[in-house]
Amino acid sequence: MPKTILLVDDEPHVLEVLRVTLEDLGFALLEAEDGPRALQIARDQKPDLVILDVMLPSMSGLEVCRALHEARDTERIPVI
Repeated sequence: MPKTILLVDDEPHVLEVLRVTLEDLGFALLEAEDGPRALQIARDQKPDLVILDVMLPSMSGLEVCRALHEARDTERIPVI
């Protein structure tokens, strides 16, 4: 079973470049374009890794990272 990565970025072209590259390497991907959606996906899907943009609409990447690491069900998910 492939490892799952959650990509979080509000720029569609950045998501596309990451998607193409990581799919070619065999990863399963999830995508979010804002912080609240990223948190929901992380809680529901428990990805193996989150690749997170710092500058997001409505909630910064730093806030998302903090929320992930403060919640017991997502605290062990690594974030880049």
